[in-house]
Amino acid sequence: MKTKVIIELSERWLKVAVGRRLAVEAVTSSDPASLAGSISAILKQNRCGKDVEVLVVLSRNKITVRRVDLPSQDPKEIEQMLGLYLIRQIPYRKEEVFWAYQNLGFDGISNSHILLAIALKNMFKDIVNSFLPLNLLPESILMSSQGLIHYINDAVKEKSILQAPYLVLDIDANYSELILVSKQKLNSSVVIAQGVEQLKNDQEKERFIVELKQALVALNSEAPDARVERLFLSGASEEHLVLVEGALARDTSIKAQYVSNKDYDNFGSGRPKDVSMSAVLGFASQVAKDDIKFILPELQIKKEMQAKARQLMILGVSLVYILIMLVAIALVRLAQKQSYATDLKAKVKSLSKNTQELEDIVNKLKVAKQYVDPKASALTALYELTRLCPEGITITNFNWEWQKSFSFRGYAQQIPDILAFTNTLGNSEYFKGAQNRYTRRRNVKDKEIVDFEIVVK
Repeated sequence: MKTKVIIELSERWLKVAVGRRLAVEAVTSSDPASLAGSISAILKQNRCGKDVEVLVVLSRNKITVRRVDLPSQDPKEIEQMLGLYLIRQIPYRKEEVFWAYQNLGFDGISNSHILLAIALKNMFKDIVNSFLPLNLLPESILMSSQGLIHYINDAVKEKSILQAPYLVLDIDANYSELILVSKQKLNSSVVIAQGVEQLKNDQEKERFIVELKQALVALNSEAPDARVERLFLSGASEEHLVLVEGALARDTSIKAQYVSNKDYDNFGSGRPKDVSMSAVLGFASQVAKDDIKFILPELQIKKEMQAKARQLMILGVSLVYILIMLVAIALVRLAQKQSYATDLKAKVKSLSKNTQELEDIVNKLKVAKQYVDPKASALTALYELTRLCPEGITITNFNWEWQKSFSFRGYAQQIPDILAFTNTLGNSEYFKGAQNRYTRRRNVKDKEIVDFEIVVK
């Protein structure tokens, strides 16, 4: 079974989850070789072999997220419309970005609600280059926001409260993210520029409160029907709960609650307090089928090449193994046949001296059996035929073969006489299955007679 490894590369921190075990390391250089060395060291510390499944998490502050309503339910039409939307609405050329989307569902009237995620290609190149020295390729590149939702689903014990719309506020080292979750899906997301490092300054705290309120207004405008009553705080530290509660209490009735689990708490004693590990831990517990996944052509091509090379290697080894087995089986069977043939020849020679007398006895028994068994005797057949033959039927000849068939020919005055005779024979014990093969009229001395042939099988 493959070991799942979740890796999030931020500006200053390398966050890793190997299974449910967490690790974090400061990033001193953005050079791919340096990042590859750090990733390799963490994998070795956690005793990861070559059979690993690597998932990369892209931080939300590196992604542009838009909610788009499109008048279609067809996936192909939606992708075409999103391509046109990208050209018109983003300040980048289409060739400079990668994009992915999640269909949040049809409103039942005319539009499909689409969550669109856009990121620059340069970031993906750095990610791929960081893994090439390790001879590893990420299985997929995910968005951190949906990892936070999985983390909340895993950490909150009272699952019933997650059925209603709720907010998630994750405070990381240098930014925060406010998420609106509706129907257990990411409905919308807003990035707040202040993180733990900025919140150490009183002036930045005030800015954080202002931006948090603006983010709440923005989310409310995108989903005005969502009645949110609860906010889950995750990430850097529980000490910011008081600040968040104070900001919410002034203008809203939303209750704030800090969320953590055993894995996070066990790791918390030794980790930097400025770093949020919620997203990687969330994806470690679950990756949903409809999570936003960025598809890179380079990764697809390299994966296909690796898969084909692996398949060719397996196929070659299998063919050689099968060929060796077939040759071995053929040689064994040939030796067995030769040995069996030699044994048969020896037995034939030893038994041929005594078989002639037995063959003579068998032939005599066959001849005698024709006369001993009354049912198989030609005389019995003639006797029964004579006994059942009516006056209007004349039998001219018959043909009898032992244990095969019995047929006879004759003539009569009328066809009904022949049919009645055939039925009489079919109902008898000795001539069951009697059938009239043919009847033919002919004239004899100014009289018309009907020739027939009856067969008993």
